[in-house]
Amino acid sequence: MSMTAQFVQISADKLAELVDDPEDIEELFSGDAPVDAMQRLIHLSEAQRQHIVEQGPEMLENTLARLDPKMREAVSARLGQFGADPSGLAKRAQGEALLKLMMARAGQQAGGQGASSSRIASISIDKSWHGIHYLLCGAAEPTSALISKAILGGTDIGEDFSGYGEARYLTVVETAAMSSELNRKTLEAEMTRRFDPAQMTRLGIYPNGWSGPDGQWLLREFRNLRAFYADAATKGIAMVTCLV
Repeated sequence: MSMTAQFVQISADKLAELVDDPEDIEELFSGDAPVDAMQRLIHLSEAQRQHIVEQGPEMLENTLARLDPKMREAVSARLGQFGADPSGLAKRAQGEALLKLMMARAGQQAGGQGASSSRIASISIDKSWHGIHYLLCGAAEPTSALISKAILGGTDIGEDFSGYGEARYLTVVETAAMSSELNRKTLEAEMTRRFDPAQMTRLGIYPNGWSGPDGQWLLREFRNLRAFYADAATKGIAMVTCLV
């Protein structure tokens, strides 16, 4: 189970509706996973299911071990809420719980295609989100700096539907301010200076195991995100983001 960051552009009116009644917040993100991929997961063979049951807990445990301690604690707590208790990930029962969770999420996403008509556009920066966040502000967690809220900031909205925390939103004004900050002339140079694979690995910056070439990957994904914010600011609309 990997954590990817998704961003959705949404009108101010629709955001106001969701703030008043956030029940449908998950639908904003349901269309980002391809239907065929979800269907393949739903229709796994028995051998594939058994592989997840037997190997999934260990793979998840290894992923958790590479996270920053605070983030690892938060993710572990959320997994426990879904029945995948990290303290027992080596047990077969936890493998079955993990499979059940994956199948449930796949079914919801495959059945939710087309339900997110209220979103204007969306983008995924995949697993680069934590690395970009670190390059933006030099910390594993959000800080008081505006720039640190580009990926992990915003106001919580709705319930935790992904297991990685609630969705968060930036208003139209906040989105415009963030776009301006992301387009600061010296920002990329600052990010390049902050890229330190050894330090990022020590800090547990997800997905960990950093090396020299990863710097270009992070900058490429950052530029995509910067352009997405700029597009939203130009349109005068808001932003909603979530780890899924």
